[in-house]
Amino acid sequence: MSILHIYVPEAGFGASCDWALRAAGTVQLGTVDWDQLPPANQIVLILAASRVLFTQVQLPAVGQNKMREILAFAVEDKLLTEPDKVHTVASARKPNGETAVAIIDKAWLRQQLAFLRKYGLQADKMLAETLLPPLENNAWSLVWNGQGGFIRSGMQAGFVVDGGDAQTPPMALTLALDEACAGNTAPERILIYQAPGASTPNWPGIKCDLRGNWTWQNADTTSAAAFNLLQGEFAPQSKARAWTQQWRPAFALIGVIVAVHFLATLGDWIQLKREHHRLQSAMVTTFKQAFPEAAAIVDPALQMRRNLADLQRARGIPENSDFLPLLAQAAPLLRQGHIQSLQYTHDQLTFDLLLSDAAQLDDLRQQLHTLPLRSEIGAPNATTAGTKVRLSLGMNLAMRAQP
Repeated sequence: MSILHIYVPEAGFGASCDWALRAAGTVQLGTVDWDQLPPANQIVLILAASRVLFTQVQLPAVGQNKMREILAFAVEDKLLTEPDKVHTVASARKPNGETAVAIIDKAWLRQQLAFLRKYGLQADKMLAETLLPPLENNAWSLVWNGQGGFIRSGMQAGFVVDGGDAQTPPMALTLALDEACAGNTAPERILIYQAPGASTPNWPGIKCDLRGNWTWQNADTTSAAAFNLLQGEFAPQSKARAWTQQWRPAFALIGVIVAVHFLATLGDWIQLKREHHRLQSAMVTTFKQAFPEAAAIVDPALQMRRNLADLQRARGIPENSDFLPLLAQAAPLLRQGHIQSLQYTHDQLTFDLLLSDAAQLDDLRQQLHTLPLRSEIGAPNATTAGTKVRLSLGMNLAMRAQP
């Protein structure tokens, strides 16, 4: 699994970013434009220490939802702004009620995550840089840049220091040590991790142990990973949900197109239905005018054809589907072979034809396509005398309607 760590500086994201890619036991480092970031299975943000405030508060034993409601107000006395303007994240509550809380400016955090979304990126976690330095027993870890830096004073505790130099410790460090001494929790020594180019501090009365150079890219994030700052309203969406939201405008457009097409089709269907009803009524009216004695009208077109055929027969005019007209239409086919049997039933002429060879069968099929007849030809049956086929012929509706 590959994890891409991206550093979030105090000023926020810019045109390029510092990153570290961990995959298969290797670490790759770089500073590139956003569209050149390497792909990874997971994205973890490393938030600059100066952008997060850690504090300790006493919280009651309540559920997770209730905890989120009271958390911002529990740290209100430690803020210089309104509680609803900060994003607060609490660690696991200790049995005595003591709870570590991280505080971040909500509007600024929302702006950084929106910046990532512009490049199609979604952070899975956000870790505080404050919690990256390793801890040792009875010691605080200081990342020192020559004039200040930040201190990790516990598993989920730390603070920013500034205003010092190689001979004078930062005021925040001095005050924190005095407070720890008063509570009998002072460290025995300060572990110094120096940023590139930083001077080595030599502070009277403070025992300092040098631990080498510091870069956030090479820090072990295992300990800090237990305190994910992306919780509550900033909790990462599932990949499926993020994909759905990304394509929501396209889905909405497709829905509109489908709805418009459905309404247009429905309109056409209603119009055709009305036209069908109008034509049906016109045919019924015409049939009643022609045959006023008819009692029931079910299919005016069919009944009209049948009544006209009856009138023609009554006056000695054969209909196209009668035996003799139909036989006359089929006469060219009869020359292809010898008639074995002939039958006429229900306006249909059926006869068995004996052909001399397969070539005659092909000619018969071609000739069927030239006749204005409804035809069916059965499977050929080879006999000693030739090839026997059965033909069924009838008039189509257009020919049947002609006088």
